[in-house]
Amino acid sequence: MKKVIITSLIFISAVCAGKAQSYEATVEMSKIGYQNAVCIDLPYTVDEIKATLEKRFAASGLKGKSASKGFTEYRNIKFSEFGSETMTIYTKVDKNKVNKSESKVYILVSLEEGRFCTSATCENLISKVKQFENNLTPYVELHVTSVNLDKNAEDLKKAEKELRNLQDDSVSLQKDKEKILKKIEENTLKIQNKQKEVEMKRQITNETLLDKAKQESNLPK
Repeated sequence: MKKVIITSLIFISAVCAGKAQSYEATVEMSKIGYQNAVCIDLPYTVDEIKATLEKRFAASGLKGKSASKGFTEYRNIKFSEFGSETMTIYTKVDKNKVNKSESKVYILVSLEEGRFCTSATCENLISKVKQFENNLTPYVELHVTSVNLDKNAEDLKKAEKELRNLQDDSVSLQKDKEKILKKIEENTLKIQNKQKEVEMKRQITNETLLDKAKQESNLPK
């Protein structure tokens, strides 16, 4: 029994260890240097994560604008997932320079102009940002699935159109085939009639030749 429990705990630990966890780090922002951010490394492309973040904020009626150094800025807004305060949020997604199959997500939050939160100054808020990032994976998965679904639907639509075109071609070819078969039948009949005509004229010609030969042999000498 103890062996089963230990094995289960090892398995659970392995699963937890394999799940990406957010952490605090610093990231360079123009003019104001390096600032505190909450980060997470996720095995998705930059575009996939960017689109997911935009959807998450858009769900709360928020739309960011491009800022320097590749950041997206949400200035003086309220985002219930981070708290009830008015805040400015910056997001950024970069390729992970160490692990090329991952992207690094940065989220920075400021409650005062130029002062970014850390776990030491805004413990509860930073905890919510970490939780937001830790729960980001299923949203990215949903986005990727939605994109794939749209692509598959477009591929299906294209394939269905091609099928309809082929079916239309088949109908057209069948009509052409029927016309050709009819023409072949008509031509075959004409050939048969013409062969009869040729045989008849050949017989007449042969008979005329015989008559001519007889007439020549009967000429006075």
